[in-house]
Amino acid sequence: MKYLAPLTIGVLALATLLLPSAEPPEPGDELGIERPPISICPLVQVGELDTDIAVLSNVEGDGRVTAFSSGSAAGVTDFSIGSTGSVVISASEASAIGVGGGLIELPSDTTAAGVTVASPIVRSAEACSGEPAPQVYLMGGSTAGDSIFEIVLMNPYAGDAVASLLVTTEGGIESDTRFDSVLVPALSTVVLDLEEIIPGREVIAATIDTDRGSLLAFAQQRQGGDRALWRAVVPEQDWWIVVPGGGARSLRIGNPVNSEVEYQIDLYGPDGLIERYDTGTIPARAQLRIPVDEISDQALGFRVITTAPVVAGLDLAGGGSLGRTTGSPTVASSWLLPGASNPPGGRSSVMVLNSGIEPVTLVFRSLREASHTQTVELAAEDLVEITLVEADGYRVDASGPVVALWRSTLGDAVAVAVGVPVEDG
Repeated sequence: MKYLAPLTIGVLALATLLLPSAEPPEPGDELGIERPPISICPLVQVGELDTDIAVLSNVEGDGRVTAFSSGSAAGVTDFSIGSTGSVVISASEASAIGVGGGLIELPSDTTAAGVTVASPIVRSAEACSGEPAPQVYLMGGSTAGDSIFEIVLMNPYAGDAVASLLVTTEGGIESDTRFDSVLVPALSTVVLDLEEIIPGREVIAATIDTDRGSLLAFAQQRQGGDRALWRAVVPEQDWWIVVPGGGARSLRIGNPVNSEVEYQIDLYGPDGLIERYDTGTIPARAQLRIPVDEISDQALGFRVITTAPVVAGLDLAGGGSLGRTTGSPTVASSWLLPGASNPPGGRSSVMVLNSGIEPVTLVFRSLREASHTQTVELAAEDLVEITLVEADGYRVDASGPVVALWRSTLGDAVAVAVGVPVEDG
């Protein structure tokens, strides 16, 4: 019997060598539900301020808005987009309070969302952000005089996030521990009041690195009676900016890297395209501001090309008004402009730049029950500005590559926002 166990083991080992090996298991279908496309928006419900969320889509479908601020969902609102291609939801419908965030589940990838924050004397607007990026940059802030500048960090996800901010001003890098390892709990927003942390700074920019989790960031500037709202974005080497006519306007370029960056600006204006209209160098971690009024009081277009990634945007200011938006790093043949509308008693318009070398046909369509359509022929390397009607937003289709931006004024208040390109044409 003492030899039986070794003998059995030997037989089994021989059988293992002689028998064919079993086929590996085939993987089955992946379980789970595909996550819908999303946008994340800031929601401001303070005093008389109310936020309207405009959602525009090329297809009919359903979506959902979830407001969040302090670790939980404040409210959920379902919506449907029908044949009009648009819907507007008030943040108050989702029970948003204070400065929070909204997670918008969209019916398709060819959908865009944007917000308009307004009161009887205030207007600001901006397109919402899509998927988070590990590093983003924003510029154009100030805490000098009566200016209040806030950075809003939004975490719409189930896990906590941690961010580190490199804040620069005209004095260099700001060293304050409140910019290090900022915890943004799940389903929460954190508002950094830079007027409290670094008062009296003329020019502020911030690089925001997400060290753990995922988050998105917006900037909010309050000055006088108005406020501006704009996104933190990923720096790029190529930017397109359309500038409306009239008012105090500035082109701003921010350099987030710790080295000089060379730039070239091409100008589209009344005299056509002027390549290399301006060239130069932006110092390390500095901002370049170019007063557009000194060039022309008419609508203009700019292309900014640089040797390293930067961010370029537009400032509107003066007479109590304040508006800011980033440019677009791309041109496209179709654009959605959520929130683009002419408020009662105000004036609003869409500016479009034809960046191509061929004329294009533009079709402007307001999105609402009573849709208004306008067709315009636009020459090569030229701009056009059309007046808006009341709507939930606009769609602009072109036969060639263009860039679109909209502006709205009501009294002394002004809002400006770049459009969202869509891929389906």
